[in-house]
Amino acid sequence: MGFPLPAVRNLAMEPATGKVKRTTSTLLHRISDICKARSVGVAPTVREKLKTDSSATGESSEDGAHLKVHPHQVSDHESLSGCPFLRYEEAVIEKILDGISGLKLNYVNLQQALVPYDSEEVTMADEHFTSELQDIAGLKDLYANMNKWRNPIYRLGISSRIQEHQKLAVELQAGMCKKDSEIVLLRADLDELERKNKELKEKIGQNVMHKEGSFAIGSGVSTDMVMELHELSSKSIHDFAKLIIRLAKASGWNLDISTFPIDNSVVYEKRSHKKYAVEGYVACFMFMGEKLDYLSLDIFDHVMSFSDPFDALMEAPNTNFGRFCRAKYLAAVPCSMEDSFFGNLNHRAFVVNGGHPRTPFYQAFVRMSRHVWALLTVAHALNPRAEMFYVKSGTAFKRKHMENIPAKMTTEEKISVGFAVMPGFKIGCTVIRCRVYLSMVNTTDF
Repeated sequence: MGFPLPAVRNLAMEPATGKVKRTTSTLLHRISDICKARSVGVAPTVREKLKTDSSATGESSEDGAHLKVHPHQVSDHESLSGCPFLRYEEAVIEKILDGISGLKLNYVNLQQALVPYDSEEVTMADEHFTSELQDIAGLKDLYANMNKWRNPIYRLGISSRIQEHQKLAVELQAGMCKKDSEIVLLRADLDELERKNKELKEKIGQNVMHKEGSFAIGSGVSTDMVMELHELSSKSIHDFAKLIIRLAKASGWNLDISTFPIDNSVVYEKRSHKKYAVEGYVACFMFMGEKLDYLSLDIFDHVMSFSDPFDALMEAPNTNFGRFCRAKYLAAVPCSMEDSFFGNLNHRAFVVNGGHPRTPFYQAFVRMSRHVWALLTVAHALNPRAEMFYVKSGTAFKRKHMENIPAKMTTEEKISVGFAVMPGFKIGCTVIRCRVYLSMVNTTDF
């Protein structure tokens, strides 16, 4: 029931004699073909109406058969291949003709979808028809702009702009090549820096291991060893206090509660200085109330030879050092703190049963504990023995026995010790000063 479509020339079957030259007569024949093309698949009622109209007017039933086209011959000098403008014009007209053919076919499809009525087919055909119509409308402006190309001045301006853009493109390409070369050089420099950084990290690790292993008592203990261990203990307590503060903030645990035995009358210069109270709290439990049987030199060299002290505990969990860690953990980390941090008391239960939990929190505690244990052990083994001392809150500040933390101190005001952050040691005539936080409190004699 369909009508034949316009004949389509198969270019693939034509001999390869070069680019086909289209002429005006060719376009006219194309228009004639389109006009003669009949509707495809028109609904019966529509086809009958078309026949009736044709009979009434005495015209042919074929679409566009009454239109007569008289193509004329075009001489060689009129060939489109010799004029860029005419080739451009032909291309636009070709697109318009293709659009008209597609528009006609989509209209026929729309008619077919109406009888019988199919809503989905109607919607799809309508969309295709509208899209084709928009494409043809867009060609209108394209064809209107062709007149500009007739002006040699316009074409010359366009040509100069093209040359400018081409020149800019060449410059940009050269710049990109230059940047690529710089990137290659920078990447080589980065690789070299990363290599050197890796070497430095390895050297630092080796130095740390060497330093940890340098605390050997084979050649005897010394005052210098006590002073160095005092500094390392202070730093490790500071690091563990930072971990406590971070966990307290994350869990919402109040650092101002009475867990920390610090005088409430202490006036902090800055709010951030409350971290020294946490350090003082940790140091108080780590240094005070130690049992002498924990401070044995029998395993000192063995414990200090490990880069990670937790490995020493795993190898021998019930040594003097292991019992020291368990006792200090139960004292320094109260139930309320552990429950707030972790929501349970699993650490405490594990430690009470004689174990050492392999958790980041407990491992950090063990790293701090080793320096404190080593300091107390060496201080106890010295001859004369190192005597540890604390400075009480409210004591007048004296530089000979005390070191204020932070180092800045206002001498114009009447200040005294707020609390001790780190205990001091006295070895004969040598004094390792007690580190204190100063505050505006009533002073007493030291």
